[in-house]
Amino acid sequence: MKTRHDAWTLENDQLLAEAVLSYVQNGRTQSAAFKDIGNRLNRTAAACGYRWNAVLRNNYTKEFEQAKMRGKEISLNKKEAHNNQQVLQHGEMIQLTIDECIHYLSQVRSKEKHTHILDENARLTEENKKLYEKKQTLLNKYEQLTNHKQKIDHRYKALFRLINEVQLIEEEKLLYH
Repeated sequence: MKTRHDAWTLENDQLLAEAVLSYVQNGRTQSAAFKDIGNRLNRTAAACGYRWNAVLRNNYTKEFEQAKMRGKEISLNKKEAHNNQQVLQHGEMIQLTIDECIHYLSQVRSKEKHTHILDENARLTEENKKLYEKKQTLLNKYEQLTNHKQKIDHRYKALFRLINEVQLIEEEKLLYH
């Protein structure tokens, strides 16, 4: 168990600062530095983190920014090296990072979804074709019925005119007799 130390020595502060700057410069986290230096100084990682953030960080602003920039360069170089690795092909075993595995698996999943979408698209295209044919049949039938109705309307009007003419003739006969 770690014991409580109230006083930080100049040596402790220097070790902590050097560890944090070194870890950050090498693309690692401050938390890992706090844990490592805490074990070496027989202090908790929380105590090291508090000391760094509350007291030391402001004294090392320039060095810390330089370490962060160098750490980003290292991280980018590592990432590029991983990205340059080939993806699993034809049963060949290749080292992949977890992120690369997740990316690869999501591509596989999206291809499976893509196949499902293509099947769904084919089904909907066929259904659309059948509905279009049915629509055309119904439009033809509607046109036939419309034409038939127009003929009936025309005949009805002709019949109505004849009935009116007959009535007029009958009325005239009554008037002259």
